[in-house]
Amino acid sequence: MDMSIVIAVMILIFIVVLEFVSLFRSRSCNDNILDFVAVVPVFSQDDNLSERLCCLSEKTACGQCHAEQIILIDYGASPQQLEICRRFCLDNPCAVIVNSEDTGKIFSEMFAIDMKR
Repeated sequence: MDMSIVIAVMILIFIVVLEFVSLFRSRSCNDNILDFVAVVPVFSQDDNLSERLCCLSEKTACGQCHAEQIILIDYGASPQQLEICRRFCLDNPCAVIVNSEDTGKIFSEMFAIDMKR
């Protein structure tokens, strides 16, 4: 009976050690932030553009996310909004302003999509 208790305790200790190893391994994998592309549509009716771009800039600056590229798509933006976008692009070198007509071309180049049919 004593031997079976010792074996059970050893098995439980082994399981606990494996759980701790897997817990810390998964934590270190979450530290590797994956790159992504952020797409922000800019409409003339958008009253919160400045706040959204500020929030996105803060998240990328503090390391919460890492946008490989930020694409601001102009869907009839006002001159004031375009100026906000230009200032955002100056502060964020990975940001670019694109006309809505050019989005297909940009995305096909970015993701290597063949647009020929």
